[in-house]
Amino acid sequence: MLRIKNLDKTFNQLKVFENINVEILKGELLGVVGSNGAGKTTLLNLIMSNLDFEGEILIEGIPNYEYLSKYRDNILLLPDEIFIYEFLTGIEFIKFILDLKKIPFSKVEKNVEILLQLFNLSERSNSLIKEYSHGMKQKIALISVLIQSPKILLLDEPVSGLDAISLIVLKKILISMSKRGITIIFTTHILDFVENLC
Repeated sequence: MLRIKNLDKTFNQLKVFENINVEILKGELLGVVGSNGAGKTTLLNLIMSNLDFEGEILIEGIPNYEYLSKYRDNILLLPDEIFIYEFLTGIEFIKFILDLKKIPFSKVEKNVEILLQLFNLSERSNSLIKEYSHGMKQKIALISVLIQSPKILLLDEPVSGLDAISLIVLKKILISMSKRGITIIFTTHILDFVENLC
């Protein structure tokens, strides 16, 4: 599904990655662990072809930049620093993201309702996002991504701000997506989360 070959990346003469080689299979859950500044976010940006690098990143045997130009909807990235429209309600934001992806809300409405319940947001889905806590904003952003069906899902620090119950919910959802053949790569500095999930 995704193969990284002889990957090198340098910032201002500082070597971030050197000769990285890894193959990630369809439906695999890969947790990337490291402290702040270790290169976790950089790795996801390299996969998304947002940065130059030396070596190869292949998706289904195709160089990542070519794959993304043809099959952009097959791969999704939820960044660590999420951009969210605070003057929309939670449900309006989800609908907005679905509209951008040309996914009819009616097609996924039941699943949205389930995710809102699981993340304990049903009663607040019609409140303005500007009234949300950091954790609630994170959950709405997660729902807007999890409701889609990409082939590859990249999550940068997805557990940031989540409470203990939401962590359990997220684990179960990611395992379920993995069993459906979705390849998932996520970054975190929380070792327990990776150990329990991967």
